[in-house]
Amino acid sequence: MKTLIIIRKPDYQWIGGYFNEIHPLLLPLCNKPLAEYLIDFAILAGASEIRIISDTSLSDVEQYCENGSRWGVEISYGSIHSDDTLQTAIDKNRRFCKEERVLVISGLLFIRYSKKRDYKALFESLPEGEILHSEGGSVTLTGNPSAKESGNVPEELSLAAVDSIKGYFDLSMEILQRDADNYVLPGYGSEEGCLIGRNVMISKSAEIRKPCIIGNNVQIHAGSVINSGTVIGSNVIIDRESTISGSIVMDDTYIGEKLDVTSKIVCGSILIDAEAMTSITMQDPHLLTEIKQPGYTGHLLQGTLHAIIAFILLMVLALPFLILCPVLILQGKWINRKKTYFINRTGGKGKLLTATIERRGFAGALAAAISLDRFMLLPKVLTGRLGIIGSKPLEVNPKAPMPLNRMATYRPGVFSYAEAEAWPETGADTEIVDHYYRIHGTPLNDVSMTMKALINRNHETSSP
Repeated sequence: MKTLIIIRKPDYQWIGGYFNEIHPLLLPLCNKPLAEYLIDFAILAGASEIRIISDTSLSDVEQYCENGSRWGVEISYGSIHSDDTLQTAIDKNRRFCKEERVLVISGLLFIRYSKKRDYKALFESLPEGEILHSEGGSVTLTGNPSAKESGNVPEELSLAAVDSIKGYFDLSMEILQRDADNYVLPGYGSEEGCLIGRNVMISKSAEIRKPCIIGNNVQIHAGSVINSGTVIGSNVIIDRESTISGSIVMDDTYIGEKLDVTSKIVCGSILIDAEAMTSITMQDPHLLTEIKQPGYTGHLLQGTLHAIIAFILLMVLALPFLILCPVLILQGKWINRKKTYFINRTGGKGKLLTATIERRGFAGALAAAISLDRFMLLPKVLTGRLGIIGSKPLEVNPKAPMPLNRMATYRPGVFSYAEAEAWPETGADTEIVDHYYRIHGTPLNDVSMTMKALINRNHETSSP
């Protein structure tokens, strides 16, 4: 069997009033995009191929879902006209739909199902035609059943139309508080009712009350309370003594100190009352603000200061590099490596030439102490490819792809903030420290942090 997912602009026009930059199929429900729920359901129904078609661009969906290999299915994409009927859309994709039964999901829908059930036999036996319907769309089967006996649609299969901000909020609360066991939700949990993602920093004096779900790269500071029925997205900071109750905090959001958020949706600087279907934009960034990717090209002063520091270091270290590098290479104490790294959060890649210096002996100790191993990276700062200080560069690993679209503050530097604070070079804490300073960093702070990194490296005793 195959699955055809059809979505048109009229199905989701309401979203633009609240979440301008989110494609409707990537709208998160308990930190999981709607598209993933539909894919999971299609797989349970026996689909091996899925096609997503729309009358608008699907580039964001295609970038996220790619070819479907992570789910073990084949995903393709297509287009339709806004006035195409359901049958016209099927006819335009007749090559995809021919020969096999097709499960057609039309509209911005959430399908209630259970991950514990296998629906393959059921959908092989159901007759052709519409099997589920709501005001927001329908689920239809094409083709004749392959089994003789027709089954009955189980009670748990029903539709929820995602047709308003209130419907979206209510559905999120329903999944979290009542039906979480029916779906595969992201995160890890040693306790029932609490799922927590990667690189989460929770202060010892903060309180977490179940049920709740917390995404990746989240900081919850001292005295904060996360009450039950709360969904916190990825790349979020909850500052000191704030309380979040029965609310949704979307990705890339900062919540300031001593703020009380109850039964709301927070998206950057926008505070949404789903019940009243109203929203306000907070003008005070100390209360609510969006955590933006700080691009150096967009911050002239910051980029200029980084380039000046890099130029000064190049001038100061050029002579020691020309003297010590050949000596250490002859002694076998200098090893160059060229590897591919992510150079930005959108997945751009570039080659970086790095060096490892053995500290044994006077020449090696001196070269490592004055950071000659980073000398070859400094020209990249002058061209804007690296910052002088930032995140630790992430090496490209095809076997373990990094979800860079969720790392809102990733920007690699010659030195990392974790080095400046003398944190270990590996582990989740390193990413948290880099994440924190990338959000709170200022041009002058970057200068002082670079100096700290140089001083800390001067006192290192182990090999870089």
